[in-house]
Amino acid sequence: MAPPNGSDRFRRPRQVRSGGASAPAGRNAVASGLAARPEHVAAALRRRPVLPPCWRDLTVPVPPAQNAALPALLPQLPVFTMQRLPRWRLVLEARNIPFMAVRRGERQHLFVPALYERLARLEILAAEGEDAAARARPPAPSPAPLRANVHLTLLGLLLLALWHGVRMGWWWDMHLPLPDLDPDVWRDAGAMDVYYTVTRGQWYRVVTALTLHADSPHLFGNILFGSFFLIPLCRRVGSGPGWLLTILAGAGGNVLNALARPASHVSLGFSTALFGAVGVLSGLLAVQGGWNGWRRMVVPLAAGLAILGMLGSEGERTDLGAHLFGLVAGVVVGMAAQMLRERCGPPPRWLEWLAGAACAVLLAGSWMLALR
Repeated sequence: MAPPNGSDRFRRPRQVRSGGASAPAGRNAVASGLAARPEHVAAALRRRPVLPPCWRDLTVPVPPAQNAALPALLPQLPVFTMQRLPRWRLVLEARNIPFMAVRRGERQHLFVPALYERLARLEILAAEGEDAAARARPPAPSPAPLRANVHLTLLGLLLLALWHGVRMGWWWDMHLPLPDLDPDVWRDAGAMDVYYTVTRGQWYRVVTALTLHADSPHLFGNILFGSFFLIPLCRRVGSGPGWLLTILAGAGGNVLNALARPASHVSLGFSTALFGAVGVLSGLLAVQGGWNGWRRMVVPLAAGLAILGMLGSEGERTDLGAHLFGLVAGVVVGMAAQMLRERCGPPPRWLEWLAGAACAVLLAGSWMLALR
């Protein structure tokens, strides 16, 4: 039966351009009319994007004949995969190279102008080489878990306060088996006097001076300041190694201070060791992962320098040189400890206790030499 308006006999079927794997489906869709499936019709109506002339496809190898005809051979890119597409596009965008990403069927193509083809291939090859080098680099060792030893660190600070009480005679009426000496005698025997230390060779004073304080405010100020840096240091390396490294850094700072000061200079206090603990933390973080973590040392080092500027340089009796030399010595000690730790591995528990015992023996032996 003819249609009412009689115009369908003059209507020509619309030709649909299609490309790639969807071309047969497009022809079948036009031939079958309304009987075609919707996805086939959509594939038939999808047109190929129009590319400017002389654009090159980076996702396919350069034909040998075309490459041989060029004055210089074009570099061949790795086999293209969909995982490489975002990285290649990022490289081209970073270098301001015009490109077009075109999808044809199930395959993705990446076109660039012919004048930019060599530059695009060189940049993509450089990026692929950097990624391969990064993948080949061994992963950084995971940091050791922090230890739950805050109570042991605070116990060490408490012993420091008790030792100050022994020196000041707080318990003289309790008849304890302690040396009954005047506070000035303790000071003269253990203070870091440059004349006796350097000229007379009494180098044990660089250790004994760390346990002496001018008065109670000096002591409690050092304890309060020391808890902020000794606790994270001992949680990272252990209580025994943490205290040993702190005493070694403080002693090293006193050695440098004695060599740099005149013979009349006298220094005492645990603050040199505390700034040494700040330096040890910085040195540990700087060498962690094979000298790749030097940026991490900035945080504790900047904190130490800030506290050095706020608290370590005020007052008439403040020894700024001792604080600064303690910080420098701590950085050296921390770097050496971290390199030894990465070469030999984390110390076992018995070695941590041995380090704590060595620290106690060092302090006790130094005072035995001072009081003989």
